[in-house]
Amino acid sequence: MPRGKEKTVNFDLQEDVLTFMGSQDSNGTFTQQYRAALEKKKKEQQRKFFVSGKKSVTAGIITDAARSAEELFQAFTINYAAEDDRIRSLWPTILEEERKLQKLSKQFQSAIVKMGQACETEQIQGMAKAKDAVLETQKVIEYVYSKKEL
Repeated sequence: MPRGKEKTVNFDLQEDVLTFMGSQDSNGTFTQQYRAALEKKKKEQQRKFFVSGKKSVTAGIITDAARSAEELFQAFTINYAAEDDRIRSLWPTILEEERKLQKLSKQFQSAIVKMGQACETEQIQGMAKAKDAVLETQKVIEYVYSKKEL
């Protein structure tokens, strides 16, 4: 006989064996063991199915969370870059304003020094006039008292 695909017959022995074994009283324990084995196998298949489903759902949740986190990070990066660009564009303006402030500060300081010198000069002149006035007053007083003594 040539080798090739052989016909395979798939027998569903589960129900046939169960009905046959159920009719045999002497094989009752064997039937119970077989049913227990089938039930155990069915529960194991269900458990595997649920574990597989749980893994699939968990993987989906993790994938969605990772995608969401990636989208948030990308949005943050874009916003951060935009704000950084805006801040960098302000630096030249800030630098120019600082230079203006330094220039005005120097002008103000030199004006205060000049005003202080002018004030000092005028104060010295005023004190000199006050001294002259005191000396003149003293001369007048001496003149008046010298006339009384005579």
